[in-house]
Amino acid sequence: MLEMMVAVAILAIASAAVFFSNSEALQSQLRLEEQTVAQWALANQVSYYRLAQEMDSGALHTMANASLSPQRVNVAGYDLEVSATVLPSDIDGVRHIRWEVYRIVDNDPIGPIRSLAAWVRTPQ
Repeated sequence: MLEMMVAVAILAIASAAVFFSNSEALQSQLRLEEQTVAQWALANQVSYYRLAQEMDSGALHTMANASLSPQRVNVAGYDLEVSATVLPSDIDGVRHIRWEVYRIVDNDPIGPIRSLAAWVRTPQ
């Protein structure tokens, strides 16, 4: 009987270790997925801004500047907010912009979960 209790205890400890290991792996996978989706949102925002700056339309320049204000987007089922901060640049004709992505939970931004700095040519 004692041997059986020791075997059950060992099995319980081993099962708990496997459970916690799998739990941590799942949490890591979810964090990586969230960061990947946030990177997609950043890439989309930067591409949109650069494209709007390159176009010859005044309306698109207005849209590009509006894209510097916080934007709420849904990417791959994640509700995100992308915000931008224009930083000082030592190069004439170039803007230094830092974009950040926040996860929206209960209508409140949480994070940032990802950020990106970009240097963008300003229209002449």
